[in-house]
Amino acid sequence: MTLTKYLPILTIALLVICGSTAATPAQLQGQGYIFAVNQNNPDLIMHSSNYNGTGGVLDVTVGIDSSSVFASQMEVSVQNVISTWNGLVPTTNNVNFGTISNSQIDFESVLLHELGHSLGLAHVNLASESGLSGADQNYSKTSKGANGVYNLNPGADGVIGSADDIRGDDVNYNFFEIGVNNPFTVNAVVDSTTYTNDIAFLPGGDSFVANAERDVSALYGVATTEAAMQQGSFFGEIQQTLAGSDVIGIRYAMSGIDEIQGTADDYILNLQYLGQTTSADILIDFDNSQTGFAVSQNSFSNIGGDHWAISDSNIYFNDGFSWVFNQTLSVPEPASAAILLGMTGWLMTRRRRS
Repeated sequence: MTLTKYLPILTIALLVICGSTAATPAQLQGQGYIFAVNQNNPDLIMHSSNYNGTGGVLDVTVGIDSSSVFASQMEVSVQNVISTWNGLVPTTNNVNFGTISNSQIDFESVLLHELGHSLGLAHVNLASESGLSGADQNYSKTSKGANGVYNLNPGADGVIGSADDIRGDDVNYNFFEIGVNNPFTVNAVVDSTTYTNDIAFLPGGDSFVANAERDVSALYGVATTEAAMQQGSFFGEIQQTLAGSDVIGIRYAMSGIDEIQGTADDYILNLQYLGQTTSADILIDFDNSQTGFAVSQNSFSNIGGDHWAISDSNIYFNDGFSWVFNQTLSVPEPASAAILLGMTGWLMTRRRRS
């Protein structure tokens, strides 16, 4: 089919640093994590609400503003998205067309993206906050290097965001598996021993970090696959599951402040649905005064060194679009086997000691 309408997912965070009296609007950068480029720190790790360095099950509540228009229509999609992020299951071929019309926008797909921001993740691509336009926004997330400009060259394959891009002195913010550089697969261990953002650890022949963009996916044999955290969504498109890089971002944070999987500061993310409410760690609402389309607004504070945690989060949508609300409740996603294997030994040790 011919796609003629393109809608960028414009997402700006309200950053409130603990102890500061000023609220500074800033752009979401890196996956990596939000606030990383603003701090000029590619090693910054953002954790979900309520994490303070103590391991275990991390409960984060999610609710729908009870006064919101579409409050009832949102309920199924919100529960589905919670299930998807709790499960952390990487999928392929997750971009689909033909179920809704080219004039409609799938609420659940956009919420999946925005909730990722509310968990600390940011765009895997340069996105609209870079100030670039068109396809240039799809290059892998970086900050500008010493020369003060983005260096953009798609390399020999001509595919933007792929492993042979030539990016000059641009500073990479995406984490990748050491010696692998495949954003569509996830190692059983996700921590600083297996993942890095240092391009010195790219496999031989690669010149930059690939991102999980749909055109890049064909190069890895998983066409029509894209990260939920890739900015940009077509009208008429449904994308309701995660890709590998989405899972990597959350699981790396779950390895705790020591960034080593299987130690006492690890946590398992457990999003809990509160229904229609006036208060939650993450509150979802339609409010046209807050956004022209969709936005995740977050406040957060430092919990030690390079590690930060979100304090509270609000997700807003604008009702001036033809939103489609999924009314089919999905089967809850079980936590992936890799996560359970990584945490089981530690949890058993905790039980024996208590």
